[in-house]
Amino acid sequence: MTVKQQLIREIEDLPLDAQEKVLKLIHFVKEEIFVLREKMSTEKKMNALTDVDKIAIETGIQDLAEHHDHYLYGVSKR
Repeated sequence: MTVKQQLIREIEDLPLDAQEKVLKLIHFVKEEIFVLREKMSTEKKMNALTDVDKIAIETGIQDLAEHHDHYLYGVSKR
């Protein structure tokens, strides 16, 4: 039995409201994940070292660089 056949069988055994949720999940995967992946593959690849200003995010934490171990691993601030 193929994966497609297994999926169809499993979906057919679900109640209608669950089938609708599976359909929404499939649409999400197709539209959000695959489209985003394709878009990223066609765009210029970023280099974390040279493009750090483009990938940086504002956290609002003023001492993040100084106490990164605290925020990442829970180590006491020094």
